[in-house]
Amino acid sequence: MAKASDYQNQLHPTAEQLIATALELMKSKPLDKVTVEEVLNNSGVARSSLYHHFEDFHHLMEVALIRRFTKDTDAAIAQLFTTADDTDSFDKAREVIHEWSHFIQDVGRRQNRMARIVAIATADRNERFRDMLSKEQQRITDGYAEVFRIGQERGWINPRLTPVFLATLLQAYTVGRALDDVSANSLSNEEWLSGIDILQDTFFLNPELTKGINPPQ
Repeated sequence: MAKASDYQNQLHPTAEQLIATALELMKSKPLDKVTVEEVLNNSGVARSSLYHHFEDFHHLMEVALIRRFTKDTDAAIAQLFTTADDTDSFDKAREVIHEWSHFIQDVGRRQNRMARIVAIATADRNERFRDMLSKEQQRITDGYAEVFRIGQERGWINPRLTPVFLATLLQAYTVGRALDDVSANSLSNEEWLSGIDILQDTFFLNPELTKGINPPQ
């Protein structure tokens, strides 16, 4: 049986089929409205197989929620590392960071932000899921922090701020757009994204801030 800590690893094809089916169902209905019968019928997997690969049905749904939680961030971190490896140009690095920031925070990704909030709320009342999510959240934060550390070494990013703080801040304002998503008078997409660009360029993504200062340890 898979342990709760195995959620990030590639699992058995049957387990992956169950996860993929759960994720597909979650696109059209809330997590708590997806039933075990729907997952089994849509996946073609036997009930006994589900309980072989997962502790219970809730465990399967928790793993699916983790997968949805990490999908965009994994891609963003991978792209940022690729950029860091392939260029010594601050302008190119800045362009890629802004592009990914725009993609993740776009108004059309409201459902993704809400999914992350659901995951965080679920962790508050579910010890098993909290353990799973905490490990995954640490992995994500460490990934972003390493990108920021490289940027500081190259003199592109404000060294007064620790990489972990910057990694946490980036995720906080990305998820935080959910507050505007539910506002009666939401900001336009252009206003939000241009504001984030200015925030980044003014306070941390700015080589002028690095002169004569050593990065924090």
